[in-house]
Amino acid sequence: MKKGIRGLVAGLGFPLTVWNMVMNEKSRVLPPGMMVHTETSDTHVISEGEGPVTIVLEAGFSSISLDWLYVQPELARHARVIAYDRGNYGWSRSKRKSRTILDSAEELHEVLSRMEAKPTYILVGHSYGGLIIRLFASLYPNEVAGLILEDAAHEHYYLPTKENVQRLKKFQRILTFGFLTSWVGLPRLMKQRVGRNELNEESSQALNYIGYRPKSFLAAYEEYQNAEKSARIIYESQPLQPSLPVIVISANHPSEHWRGYQERLAKLTPCTEQVFADTGHSVHLENPDLIVRKVLELIQQTSHRSQLHS
Repeated sequence: MKKGIRGLVAGLGFPLTVWNMVMNEKSRVLPPGMMVHTETSDTHVISEGEGPVTIVLEAGFSSISLDWLYVQPELARHARVIAYDRGNYGWSRSKRKSRTILDSAEELHEVLSRMEAKPTYILVGHSYGGLIIRLFASLYPNEVAGLILEDAAHEHYYLPTKENVQRLKKFQRILTFGFLTSWVGLPRLMKQRVGRNELNEESSQALNYIGYRPKSFLAAYEEYQNAEKSARIIYESQPLQPSLPVIVISANHPSEHWRGYQERLAKLTPCTEQVFADTGHSVHLENPDLIVRKVLELIQQTSHRSQLHS
């Protein structure tokens, strides 16, 4: 049905559709990293730094590798750091038909293998990305040394419970409207804000190119459509190894429910530490030094554990 509505919108607004295509081409920005090709995806990856430790940065919902521009260079002074665009976000293209966290975790594993980025990994996940790295650690427990959950979403956040159902429906309507009207360039015409205020001019220009494309709206729409299924996947997954060190970085969130979810995450393993950040949701943009510091602390912690067991 939505495909038919999309066709109707695009047909009625054919001149605007052509204009939007021209503007997309005119504002084209080449990917700043490299493309990694696997059987299931063509993935845009930014890899910086060298060393025995590999850090993987997993962005939040509707976000891409450029989100980590203040964190990645600092961490790259100490380790190999990989940021990427998952699924159909950014410059990437997935060949999978579904967009659950299982698809994302498996694709990430394929990309890391193709890059010959040897485990074990330190995984950093922001918001929705926290679900993905938790599942990755559940699927590949011997390949993960530690997790950083940056104001990460808890699976219950996406379940249609009494306290969630109105919020979920409202956001679904917003995404559906954006997806359907993106084909005629309405978000561009309305000068809808793309990206974040904290980003530099170069990254903002790239995000304007990425953000106004119908492909970007489709990627967000499909990921959110599968959010409940993804929540149930993590709920039914194998629990994390009890010895796995986890650092939960919780932002200053006004929602009592969100704060409760953070408390649940702080009990994921006996080796979980919770840190409070006096920032909004995007700690990596508002206080990147905190993220860098906690990642480096986790590297030291996991290195010490490896020496004790060697």
